[in-house]
Amino acid sequence: MDKAELLMEAYLSRNEIEPFELTEDEAKEVGERFSKMLIEREGLGGYKITKSGIWGVLTKKMITKNELELWFKTHKLEVEIIALVQDGKIQKSFVGLEVPATRFNTWDLPKHYMIADDAFAGRLFVGKEIEPPYGHFKLFINGDLMGEGAPNYNPANVVRPDQTGYVSCGAFIGPVKLSKGDVIRVEGKKTFQVKAV
Repeated sequence: MDKAELLMEAYLSRNEIEPFELTEDEAKEVGERFSKMLIEREGLGGYKITKSGIWGVLTKKMITKNELELWFKTHKLEVEIIALVQDGKIQKSFVGLEVPATRFNTWDLPKHYMIADDAFAGRLFVGKEIEPPYGHFKLFINGDLMGEGAPNYNPANVVRPDQTGYVSCGAFIGPVKLSKGDVIRVEGKKTFQVKAV
């Protein structure tokens, strides 16, 4: 089984795998093949970008507006502005949650492993629709304040011309650890609450 297939099998079985040997040169090719397999199976739902500028794909199945089901053993949580995009043009924007997850059994990996593993794409929770200026937000988990902040970007400058779907434009609070059973509340110009199940 090749490396992209190993990642795909881990994704489908919701398992974690030991990091395999991976050179920086092959990471991009593995990532592109893994992303292609994801899209072929679950459809393209959108894109995510990491703080280090790595893009990943989000499948239609990864994106949710109702409950936030955690699929893997370890997850992180970030508050982001999410743009709904058609051919690079923003139709609507939302405040929501990006929930990175890795198919590997550790997060402590060099950057090129993130490139291979679809930028650690996990789940995307689309929260409340919001218009700019977005303002300041606070993140609570189980009633405890975990962080606060405001987006310092304009989604129009993040989205690429070839993109269609939901684009998660970058974390402005987090990442923080997230576990099943946690109640997440985001307060600001728009407020929403969701439970991780």
